Amino acid sequence: MASLRSWLSANHIIGNPNKFSLEERIFNTFCSIAIVAFFIEIFFNYYIGLKYVAILCGFGTFFAASLYYLSRIKRSTRLAIRSLGIAANFTFLINYFLNSGIYGPNLLLFCLVLLVTIVVVPKKELGFWISLNITTVFGVLAFEYLQPDVIRPAYTDELSRVVDFAVTYGVAALLICLSISFIRNSYDKERNVVNQKNAEIEAQSFRILQQNKELEKLNSEKAKLFSIVAHDIRSPLSSILGYLEVLAETELSELENHQIKHKLLQATRDTSEMLSNVLAWSKSQMDGARVEIVSVDVAKELQRGLNLERNIASRKNITLKLDLVEQVFIAADLNMFQIVVRNLVNNAIKFTPDGGNVVVSMEVNHENCFIKVKDDGTGVPEHEQQGLFKLRALSTFGTNNEKGVGLGLLLCKEFTELQDGKIWFEANDAVKGSTFVVSFNRYGVAKGREI
Repeated sequence: MASLRSWLSANHIIGNPNKFSLEERIFNTFCSIAIVAFFIEIFFNYYIGLKYVAILCGFGTFFAASLYYLSRIKRSTRLAIRSLGIAANFTFLINYFLNSGIYGPNLLLFCLVLLVTIVVVPKKELGFWISLNITTVFGVLAFEYLQPDVIRPAYTDELSRVVDFAVTYGVAALLICLSISFIRNSYDKERNVVNQKNAEIEAQSFRILQQNKELEKLNSEKAKLFSIVAHDIRSPLSSILGYLEVLAETELSELENHQIKHKLLQATRDTSEMLSNVLAWSKSQMDGARVEIVSVDVAKELQRGLNLERNIASRKNITLKLDLVEQVFIAADLNMFQIVVRNLVNNAIKFTPDGGNVVVSMEVNHENCFIKVKDDGTGVPEHEQQGLFKLRALSTFGTNNEKGVGLGLLLCKEFTELQDGKIWFEANDAVKGSTFVVSFNRYGVAKGREI
């Protein structure tokens, strides 16, 4: 059967599954096999002496070919099905009287017509065609019972009768197998499609639930963050206002004046740093950060971009050392690169006590440049290391009570990854403190090869 189906498909008898419906494919297949079967039956019935049946088979061949043309070429399948229902019942009715009645294979043919009718006709017409088939069959059976002399045996010998039954059964069995095969294959395909869609829906639902949980958590953290930011901005602004009022309205000694100015400067610096990070992060969240990758001279930009951090470190009596490699170029966004490095250096200074050291160094291989910011400060507790680059929404305080909201490292991570880089934390073994490493691709080198 598989080889026959392959032959039918190769000769466009079954039709393109994407072009024809299941009912159309079954009907077209039925017509194509009926053409072959009726054509063979012409010669077989003529040979065994059933000349009138042979003539009916010739009509059947022509009629089946017409139905196939009407359905497959003209795409008038409904008209072809209705024509088949009427003609098949009428033709088999005549054949019943010409081909031995109940002693011939006629009831098998009526069953075959009933099967094809059930498979291909529209549901709203199904009752009519089934009723017509059943009425015809029981009508001729009743007629033969009442008038047994009207229908006479048409076979010349028993062999002819056996062969006629065998051929009719073979054609009917083939059509039944093909019909059931079509239906089962179609059912299996639909079931697989449904199962696949269900799996996709479940996976999508799971992803949506996870995203909702993450969004809820992020929204909660954002609310906390901005609440803290609002408080932390209001607090230093109040301090700045208080200091300015004291300077403006009070006569102070030189020492007191110097101390207030120093505190005023520190409060202003903390507020400025906090606002810069919040604004940069908020802009990247709302508008989407725009990245413009260019060639960046690492040593040159570090020497030029860390002047403010040198002054801050000097006031805190911290040694800021740059251990750089000249003429190393990376692929980065210059503004984002500076924000990342400044935040890492500012963090190192913030958490390093007076008299400490902060070292910014470089390591280079064929593909990457590693920038390390190492300090000998307070370090990071082990239980906090997993959440270093996440939105923690907690106020942090440096060794001189420098205030922040834990946003700098998150900003560093997001900006580094936008530049196709990586960032991570390393605990110092020999001394206290921390080391943060950021890696960038060298300019003109990608995926292990030079561009």
